[in-house]
Order: sequence, then structure tokens, then C-alpha cells
Amino acid sequence: MENLTSHYVFALGAYRGLYLLNWIYRYMTEDDYVQRIVWIAGVVQTGLYCDFFYHYYESKKGGMNKAVKLPV
Repeated sequence: MENLTSHYVFALGAYRGLYLLNWIYRYMTEDDYVQRIVWIAGVVQTGLYCDFFYHYYESKKGGMNKAVKLPV
């Protein structure tokens, strides 16, 4: 996977992770904030990114110029 594409997918996953933190914050600070379907879908989508995050980390820990190699 090209470097720019891998950075973009990583940014999308990080965005979903930050959304999870936002939902936790809103749940703790707002009264009657319950959106179970949105939460479940967000957790599933973020969970799917976890595999990519692992491969992204493994490829980038050796240097930022290494391409991400996903399993076939």
C-alpha cells in the first residue's frame, strides 16, 4: 500500500477513535445522551481498523518511508 494511502486510512481510523472518546465524554456530561445503534456501529467500525493499525505500526516502526504490507 502506498505511503500516502496508508496515512489516509490511519487518519480515518484515528478519527473514528476520537469519535468514541467524544461519545464517552458526552455520555458522562450530558443528561439523556443514549444512541446505542450509533455506538455499536462506531465500535464495530473502529474495531475493524485495529488490524490495519497493527500493520501500520509494524511497518512504520522501522522508518516512515517503509510501505505498509497487508496480509493477502
